[in-house]
Amino acid sequence: MRYSIYLFILFALLSQSCSTGKEKNTGIQNQVKIDDLGRKVTIPEKPVRIISLTPSITELLYTFVDTSRIVGRSVWCDYPEGVKKITAVNSYPIDVEAIVRLKPDLVLVKKGMISLTEITKLEQLHVPVFVQKYDVLNDIKVSIRTLVAITKGDSLKMEHWFTSLNVNHSSYLTRKKSIAIVSVSPIYVFGKATFVSELMTLAGGDNIVDIADNAYPSVDVEYIVRQNPEVFLFSSEEQKKLFFETYPVLKNCKGYKTDHLFVIDDSVLSRPGIRLPILKDSLISIMSR
Repeated sequence: MRYSIYLFILFALLSQSCSTGKEKNTGIQNQVKIDDLGRKVTIPEKPVRIISLTPSITELLYTFVDTSRIVGRSVWCDYPEGVKKITAVNSYPIDVEAIVRLKPDLVLVKKGMISLTEITKLEQLHVPVFVQKYDVLNDIKVSIRTLVAITKGDSLKMEHWFTSLNVNHSSYLTRKKSIAIVSVSPIYVFGKATFVSELMTLAGGDNIVDIADNAYPSVDVEYIVRQNPEVFLFSSEEQKKLFFETYPVLKNCKGYKTDHLFVIDDSVLSRPGIRLPILKDSLISIMSR
């Protein structure tokens, strides 16, 4: 009799355990997606606690996804204004503890802004990390479609935004030899393998730095003098001033002589986010002058 009672208790406990496991899974559907590191990432069918560790991704999330589902951002994410109300965490180096405290079911980050070591730490703590590429226009479009799909965002709004990126090629646009500065000393520039260079080309400019396999190559003063750019692009007035103070010989270039020296705010020029149409329109205006 006592043996029978023990068996009954054991059976009841096992049944309760199995039942509890099913209850935990009830209503929670997962999806497995391949990120741009080639990793299989398991995330909820509709994530409800999302963290973005990249400013451009935060801009896109805030535009295409229910903002109440964004529970965290990096300290560098500052646009649009409303994102400043969202809890900020340090992303360089990544504050793993702060991220875990927010209990995210999805962390989004741009490739190159997180290490494999940091990814491993987060995933060991059951935080799924999805890495995306946002370097050239094709990458950006593919990544945005993926972002909206995995977060169940507003696909109609996304398609309308894509339309705003289109460029109507006009015959009056003349090709202008151009250069976009990343840093002054040493001189790093936006190379061919960037969305900035691609939009510059669509707007009627020709990037004088034609290195295809380097997004941000360094160039020397002599090279710029030989190429004689007609348009200079900078990310701030301070950068523009310092550039010609540091390299006065570049004042002989056509762009300086014709005052074709343009400043586009760094948060627009360097972020492949929701303001890309603004960058496109600015470049079209610049190249048509």
